[in-house]
Amino acid sequence: MKSYFKKHTTLILAMSMLMASCLSSCDGAGKDNSDGNTSENGKTDSSCPGKMVVRGYDFGPSVEKVIIDIPDEKKDALTADMFSVKEEKKDGSSSYSDERKVKDAFYSDAEGKKVDLSSYKENLYLTVELQDHPDEGLLLYFDNYTSSNHWFSDYSVTVLQSGEVLSYVTEMDFPELNRVDTKGSFTGSEGHTFSYASYEPENATAENKRPLIIWLHGGGEGGTDPTTTVYGNEVVALFRDDFQTVMDGAYVLVPQCPTAWIEFADNGKNWNENAGCDSIYVNDLMELIEKFADTHHVDKGRIMLGGCSNGGYMTIDLLMNYPGKFAAAYPICEILDPEGLPEDRINALKDVPMWFVYAENDKTVIPAVYEEPLIARLKEAGAKDLHSSVFQDVHDTKGYLQEDGQPYQYYGHFSWIYFFNDECTDGSLSLWQWLSDK
Repeated sequence: MKSYFKKHTTLILAMSMLMASCLSSCDGAGKDNSDGNTSENGKTDSSCPGKMVVRGYDFGPSVEKVIIDIPDEKKDALTADMFSVKEEKKDGSSSYSDERKVKDAFYSDAEGKKVDLSSYKENLYLTVELQDHPDEGLLLYFDNYTSSNHWFSDYSVTVLQSGEVLSYVTEMDFPELNRVDTKGSFTGSEGHTFSYASYEPENATAENKRPLIIWLHGGGEGGTDPTTTVYGNEVVALFRDDFQTVMDGAYVLVPQCPTAWIEFADNGKNWNENAGCDSIYVNDLMELIEKFADTHHVDKGRIMLGGCSNGGYMTIDLLMNYPGKFAAAYPICEILDPEGLPEDRINALKDVPMWFVYAENDKTVIPAVYEEPLIARLKEAGAKDLHSSVFQDVHDTKGYLQEDGQPYQYYGHFSWIYFFNDECTDGSLSLWQWLSDK
């Protein structure tokens, strides 16, 4: 349901200082302009141009490095402690000004790849890598009033040397979206319009049709901006080489509904009173899926879908309404209430290969109310290809620590993190490999 991006009033990070020779050659960067040519943020417009490179993490999107266009004359050795970087951003009501810690600094090409100065002959750039952490440098925040995620506005970073500006950067680059269309839009016959993002594998042809993996977002990622959907959870992992290699190339479709998937024709129903209830979006969403499959080189016998929380509910709703259309499903912390679910709907589910993922300490979607009784009913109905990955909690596995030195603890609802890290297993079988075998 709700993603965990929160307002952080302090993000303390320290960054670098470039040598004075470089600073002075950047057309007076960091000095007061005698003609008053100063930006609204107090930064001189004559600083060295640059771009911020955004990456998706378990905890959301963050700027992983800043690439600055600098003069090409020979430079001295660089170290991280030469630099300092200041981050500025706004949410709906407040402004934040914090620092980002520098991890490394080096000369590079335009894409931030380190170069050997003795042999490199192209235009020279400075890359400053920033430290990432679940509590620092967030680009999305959760708005409690709208129950949805939003990008911070007016986001910028300023790279400084001895308190003087080397580069004031507002441009963002999203290399993980290079092969992703984030401008998709579809209106179904019942009148609902979906924005969507989609990825096309390089090896897809009419002679080599590829599987289609569908991700259905949680309650905080509705709206009309699919970049929120692909970064609100680490959906960008499905575009990366690791997942695509396991799948031997797969299409990825990421629909975005304008509100939340759990929305019923009977407006009096609460989201937690949804046994057997169909979303108002279910039929138009199926039309989008079929239209996408028809207009791409999709193997229609290998369409698989999953999603988290709201999206897990929508996954099961589609399976119940369109039996035989999907090769497999992976509902994560799903919120479809099985109490009172009619037997014909259980029978529509039992023959679909399914893999459930959830954490025992989920306080939003309590497993004893949702996943456990649904799995039990499916087993009783004779489900054969049924798997579960059940975690005690949701903790970091990438080396992020809390102040007490223990692995960083995420809220127990965020079990989708394990899916995007390919950490969901059942014995020796992994969920990603299981999808690939379908």
